[in-house]
Amino acid sequence: MLAMAWIVLPLQMSWTGLVAGFAVSAATHAFFDRRWPVRWLLEHVGSKGFASLKSGGMNGMYLADQALHQTALLVTALLITRL
Repeated sequence: MLAMAWIVLPLQMSWTGLVAGFAVSAATHAFFDRRWPVRWLLEHVGSKGFASLKSGGMNGMYLADQALHQTALLVTALLITRL
């Protein structure tokens, strides 16, 4: 799979970057999936109402969790391609 990425995308990747990226991804996913960090963050940035949102097919905790995961994946991708 890694070789395919090098063929398709002209990105410079290193083993150091891969290890750092995967470590950050694993750590942030394990941390955010505990849910209390997501709730704590929402409550401390003034979004208590969003944290408790559970109506109209929306769930604030889930949406915030997914946004944090996407941000962590962006950081992971940058680490992999820049280290």
